[in-house]
Amino acid sequence: MGLQELKQKIQLQLDLADERVLRIVSSVFDNYLNEIVSYDTKGNTLTLSEYNNKVEEGLEDIKHNRVISQENLIEEMKTWKNE
Repeated sequence: MGLQELKQKIQLQLDLADERVLRIVSSVFDNYLNEIVSYDTKGNTLTLSEYNNKVEEGLEDIKHNRVISQENLIEEMKTWKNE
């Protein structure tokens, strides 16, 4: 069974499901989206949705040219030791 067929099957099952089943399915999705999938540079946990948001923020930064070259970053990092 391919992805499209699986989605269709689940959609049909959801259309016929009672409230109890819908609450279970909702809980499964909530847990999936809140699963820890990564850590930030400070060691804080990131859930899947938080991780995806960070990726989107990064892509927006690139799109709006809010980036720094490697050479400029190295120069900036040298000043960090003096702070």
